Amino acid sequence: MTHQPHDRHLASSLLAAPDTPQADLPLSDEMAFLTDALSQFAVGGLYLLGGTPGSGKSLLALQVALDLAKNGHKSLMLLTEQGSAALKQRAIHMASDLPPEQAKAAIGAIDYNDTLRDVASLPAYAAREILSPHGRHHGVKLVVLDSIQGEGLAGAATKAYGKVLEFGRLCASAGITTVLVSHVTKRGDLAGPKTLEHGVDGTLLLRRAMLNTLLAVRKNRFGPPLLRPMPLVIDPLTMRLAPAPHAEARPGAARTFSGSLGLMEVQAAVAVPPDGRVGRTTAPGLPRKEIEQLLDCIGQIEGLELSDLDYRIQCRLPRSGQYIAHFGLPLCIALVASFTRKPVPADHLYLGEIDLFRQVREVAPPVLDALVTSLAEGQLPSPLTLVVPPSALPHLPAENPPSLRLVPCATLEEAIYATWPELR
Repeated sequence: MTHQPHDRHLASSLLAAPDTPQADLPLSDEMAFLTDALSQFAVGGLYLLGGTPGSGKSLLALQVALDLAKNGHKSLMLLTEQGSAALKQRAIHMASDLPPEQAKAAIGAIDYNDTLRDVASLPAYAAREILSPHGRHHGVKLVVLDSIQGEGLAGAATKAYGKVLEFGRLCASAGITTVLVSHVTKRGDLAGPKTLEHGVDGTLLLRRAMLNTLLAVRKNRFGPPLLRPMPLVIDPLTMRLAPAPHAEARPGAARTFSGSLGLMEVQAAVAVPPDGRVGRTTAPGLPRKEIEQLLDCIGQIEGLELSDLDYRIQCRLPRSGQYIAHFGLPLCIALVASFTRKPVPADHLYLGEIDLFRQVREVAPPVLDALVTSLAEGQLPSPLTLVVPPSALPHLPAENPPSLRLVPCATLEEAIYATWPELR
């Protein structure tokens, strides 16, 4: 009897709480990038997967389901936007590198329902069709709702979002991992009330950034958040996501001709800022409005989404610190080179101002005269490819030596594709 108070104290102590480590979802090594980002993709975890249009959120959800299916584990895709035919075609693409029989078996292990239109019915559907031993989808390891806002669910519909969370918790209580696919707002925030994000175990966010998809983990109950997003690429054949070949940004450099001071290298580095912080530009001594205009011009080109990133730029004359208008083209090339992690050809030289319409404008005659003199006196490296506006051609030598190639480009797009044809 004398030990009862002590026993009651132990019973309420945290030391007496059950020790039940969360198990890992049985994914293959191909999905290691996802488990690394999350530290643990947990059995019974409830995840919110948001993303901009075209960022690959539906692809990633299907990729997880197909990966489980390859090892004989069933999944369920609840479709509120795309139909089953589109889902099947995506699955066929994803399994295209598998032996035919294995691909057929894997696709056959994915259940679907494309008739649910009211998220308020989800808890009842889970109880009847997923949790019940007699349900059509009993025994699934993963449930994907794609998407929460499929029928235009308003952000203020808190009761409806509450039903979505109730559905996810029911699945989690049965040890079923659940992925809720969500839209994002124009500001990049997850659509819906904040209670939605508070009620899940993990929040993943995808967004497109030119050739890459950036994966961030903003909330994670099973590990630390991933504050610096992980760059991913989408395989054009299988449509599966994988880590980008060069996850760390590296500086890009493009050469230009300054005039009296001769050759000059323009340097730029593009990096992904820590999640939650707005990207910023570090360009000592440079006209900020001019730099912002150039970044906006690049962002207007299809596929080149360079918004909300960190930029570090070195683009001034060595002694005076002056910025010259015709540095605009080489600076844009250096920025694209850093972001795509593609080197600028060593023999390329760029001159030209970029205007609001992304046109490459004329170079000042004194600069072209100095360029012609340097070419005639052999002061420039050989061979040499000059990327210049068409207006510069009459000022350059009429008969060029074989080691000199002139590439007239009227627009920024032409200059980018002349440098890297594979980006076209």
